[in-house]
Amino acid sequence: MSDILRKPTSIAKIYEALSAVADGRVELCSPESKAIVTSSAHTKRYTVMISDGLYTSNDNATYWQHYAGYPIIAVFIKQGRISLPPDSRLLLKHFKNINWKRLNTENKNHYDKSISQFLSSTGHADQIEKLVRNVYDQANSLPFAVKGNRKPIIKVPKTEE
Repeated sequence: MSDILRKPTSIAKIYEALSAVADGRVELCSPESKAIVTSSAHTKRYTVMISDGLYTSNDNATYWQHYAGYPIIAVFIKQGRISLPPDSRLLLKHFKNINWKRLNTENKNHYDKSISQFLSSTGHADQIEKLVRNVYDQANSLPFAVKGNRKPIIKVPKTEE
């Protein structure tokens, strides 16, 4: 599969992947073939399919932009294909309960603004950026192919709070 080209993953998607991991929104149905990743707004579930070095997902980044979107990166972390440094567990708490959909919408999909807003709220911007860069570098050096899949996105019904 290494002969198939793919675009590098956007660094913004690493932040979303780390939030999915921190929140426990990554379910490995079969670590070798399928995973479900719930969106940060808890309104959608994305299907990641895995087969012989090919990762497919029905999130917009993977489907339309042809790079590994955050569901695939989150699966890599959950599978252990991307390893988090031992001290990163403390940093992951800052990624919990971040609604990236709402944040990105508020910033008119200027992801850099959303990331800056998130970082300014943590008090650990330098350490978090170092962690994100570490994950980004690992993700973009892994041997795998990526493509979008046509599985329907699972809509999660809204619950009354």
